[in-house]
Amino acid sequence: MKRDDDRWEFDELVRRLVPRRRKLNPLLVVWRWRYELALGLGIPYGFSVLADATHPIAAVGLALAAGIWCGWWPPGRRVVAEGTRVVLVQHRLRVGMVQANIMSWSGRMPAILLSSPRPRGVRVLLWCPAGVDVHAFHANRSLLAAACWAADVEIARHPTRSQLVVLLVVTEPDR
Repeated sequence: MKRDDDRWEFDELVRRLVPRRRKLNPLLVVWRWRYELALGLGIPYGFSVLADATHPIAAVGLALAAGIWCGWWPPGRRVVAEGTRVVLVQHRLRVGMVQANIMSWSGRMPAILLSSPRPRGVRVLLWCPAGVDVHAFHANRSLLAAACWAADVEIARHPTRSQLVVLLVVTEPDR
């Protein structure tokens, strides 16, 4: 794989020789899995509140009716599909950054600040620690696309902040 950055060989040598910081912050784990934790804790809690307010069999019936209605109603289906795609892209993008070695010399990865669905894919706003810039993403563009199961990844520097990188993970290529 050809790298565009002239510093790549030196950076790669230093990355292989200097051990990385791999401390796992519990708050970071909660932040990265916030959607899954909210669903995993929110659905049982909501069901128990509904069962306390009504009969448990009625709660099961209402929960099934809500799930079927959400799957049958096209806007509801679209919201669930887009939300699932956004969360999946976040997790796959983190895996891609680890595999592409997009991190500072001390081992800090870029943080996903915001992600939102777009007509062609998912827009992701990343905060880069010192030592990581937009060129690291350009050099590993195809690897990130493969990690995200996407057709392409479009990369841009934020218009006002150089430590922010904007990615568009293209999951719906132009026809």
